[in-house]
Formats: sequence, C-alpha cells, structure tokens
Amino acid sequence: MSSNTHIIFSPYRICPLGAHVDHQGGVVLGRTIDLGTTLEYRPLDSHEILITSVQLGETRFNIGDEINMTHWIRYAQAAARVLPDFKRGMQAYVSGSLIGAGLSSSASVGLAYIKALAHVNEIELTDRDLVHLDVELENGQLRLQNGILDPLTIVHGKKNALLFMETAIASVTPIPDPPVLDGAWIVAYSGISRELTKSGYNVRVEECRQAAALLEEGAGKLSEISHEEFEERKSVLPPHLSRRAEHFFGEIKRVHEGARAWQESNLELFGQLMNQSCESSIKNYESGSEILIELHELVSDINGVYGSRFSGGGYGGCVVALAHKDAAESACAEIAEKFSARHPELTPQVFIAGMGDGLSSFIVEPESEERQ
Repeated sequence: MSSNTHIIFSPYRICPLGAHVDHQGGVVLGRTIDLGTTLEYRPLDSHEILITSVQLGETRFNIGDEINMTHWIRYAQAAARVLPDFKRGMQAYVSGSLIGAGLSSSASVGLAYIKALAHVNEIELTDRDLVHLDVELENGQLRLQNGILDPLTIVHGKKNALLFMETAIASVTPIPDPPVLDGAWIVAYSGISRELTKSGYNVRVEECRQAAALLEEGAGKLSEISHEEFEERKSVLPPHLSRRAEHFFGEIKRVHEGARAWQESNLELFGQLMNQSCESSIKNYESGSEILIELHELVSDINGVYGSRFSGGGYGGCVVALAHKDAAESACAEIAEKFSARHPELTPQVFIAGMGDGLSSFIVEPESEERQ
C-alpha cells in the first residue's frame, strides 16, 4: 500500500421519524447531513495505532489491547476487535463537531475507524459488512443495545433523498426529495451531550423485548408481532410495557404516513407526525429529559416550524425540526435567543443543516498534503 494520506468522511445523520424502533426491527426514516467525522490516516508497518483527536487530544494503543471503556479511544479499540485478520496499524487524525449531540457521532466515528483499519489491512468490506461490523462494535464490544438505524443511514445516505429503511432486513429505499422543496432541516443542540450506555437506553430496549415475549411466547422483538395481535393481547402487559409497545406500533404507522407525506410534498403533515412522534417518546417511551422536552416545545412553537422531535436516544443532545425554508433562518435565531435566555449556563447551537451523501473516502496526493 502507498504511504499517501487517505481521508474518510463519515457523516452524522438525522432521523425525523422512527424513534426507538430500530432495535425492535421497525421501519425508520433517516438521512445524512454535511457535518460528521473526518478521519485522515496513513498505514504503519507495526501493530500500533496512534490517534490524535482535534477535540480530545492524542493517544495510542496496540492491536489486541483491552478496550478502555471510559476513554474516547474505545471506538477505535472496538473497531480493531471486530475486524478479521487484523495485523497492521495506522496513524490517524480525527475531528468531528457536535460529539454526543444525538446525531449519531458514535456510529459516525466507529464506521470511519472500521473503514480505515480495513483499508490499511487490505480487507475488502461491502456496505453490508460495514453496517453489521458497526453494530457488532457498539452491541458486542461497547455494550450499547442499539439497532441498525445509525450505520444503515450513514453508509447509504444520499444528499437529495430521505431513506426509508426496513431495519429487520437491512433494506434501504431512497425517497427522492420533491423537485421543489419548501422545507429546511433545523438542528437545535441543547449544549448537553449524552452517553447512551449511562442513560436509560438499554433499559428501554430490554423492556421492549419483555413486552414482545409476553405478547407471544418465543418472540424476541416487537416487529415479530402484528399490530392486530398487540391490540388483542395488550391487556396481558404491565402498564409500562404496554406503553412501550404502544409507542412502537404507533411509530411504525407514523413512518409509513411520513414516507407518503414526503413523496407528496406535504410538509405540514410531516411536521405534525414529528410532533406526534415526540409526544409518544415522552409519554409512552418515557425517554425525554426535561431540557429536551422544553427545547422541543420551544422549537415547535416557533413561527414557520412544521414540527420537531428529539434526535438520538432522547436523553440529552438535540432536537431536529422541519421548517419552511423562508422562515428557517429567523427561526434558528429565535430558538437560540429564547433558549439562551432560559438557560444562560448552556451553550446551544442552532443551525440549518445542509444535506450530504453517505460514508465516503478519497486520497490526498503528496504534493497537495498540508500536514507533514
């Protein structure tokens, strides 16, 4: 392999509809934005991996080292563990804005490490391989019981399309943006990051599995049960498990309605569905932190905003909103001003998110390299 510098860009993603259903095999809507993780790397003829993070500093480890679960390097260490026949290290520089903001920065950086380490070890990976290796990285190595939504979106993202994803079978169907799109996506980051393994995320996943098992003997996920079966047998569930299942089946319906609304350029209906999704996340899934509930309510009350919902697990992070494109800029300013007035101790970021393609890589020729 040449010693040229290689660069991977692994975008963040938004999921306007399909909250908390991917780990149960549900359908979701997602797309990639033009912010994400940039990983610049060179191969090393050793077993050492040296990584410098623009935000977090410098560290190193050797192939085979135990994962340090309390250190930011754990994503690179986990990536090294999920790859087969891994013998060669690398030197890398990684940067990413909005780490822990609820835009799937963990899957973004995990996929970047997997793709880079596979490349320097001449391991061929398909898109399907990338998705499933990232799931193994987070589920098997880092003990986060999330689903396939994040890597599926990041690997298959398209700048001009919303993705309809069937997570039970890892299928992706792009829904092209309308020829004339009067909408814009707003990201309102609260300034509070979250760590899902330290939140109630895994607890909710287990509760959904318990609900499935009670509804049908042997069922491991709610997607293995029909909505009709749930309605017939929901009385067997304890109240809190019934609410979890109610959220799942209601969200599946909203995703299908949202896909049709996007195809028909019905942004008002799409926004209403986002608000309904967030309401169900709060009442049925019980995932919203006080600060995010407040931010969601603030955002959705702004003139020109069709609707909004939590992004990510809902235990911190940000709110994603759909707004009329002519009102989006003023809406961002108003959201930031009002939220900052209520919470001067926080540093929110509110902006119109540009759309971008999925996971990509390119080479920097030696004469054009800036970093020596």
